Amino acid sequence: MAYIHIAKSKGFSPEDARRVQDKVGPAETIDGLLVQAVGGDADNLVHVTVWQSKAHKDRYEAERLLPVFQAVGLAAKVAASTEFTECDASELYVR
Repeated sequence: MAYIHIAKSKGFSPEDARRVQDKVGPAETIDGLLVQAVGGDADNLVHVTVWQSKAHKDRYEAERLLPVFQAVGLAAKVAASTEFTECDASELYVR
C-alpha cells in the first residue's frame, strides 16, 4: 500500500529543499519514491512525498536524508521546526 508523508517546515524555503536534494541525489534514484512535490510561502516549506511503502520512506530517511541534514548542519533546525503528517494511502492516482 502506498504511504503519504507531508512535512511542513517553518523558516525554510524551496531553495533550502533544493540544496538538500542536490546532496541527496536525483529523485529518480530514490528507491520507492512515487511522487514528490515541494512548495511553500514566505513562512513555510511544504514537502509532500508518496512512497511505495512506509518501509521505503523510513529506509530513505535513515540512509540518505538524515545524513545529509547532519552534513549540512540542518538536523536540529529541521527537527525543531517541522510538523509531520503521515498515513497509508487508501487510493493513489498518478497521471
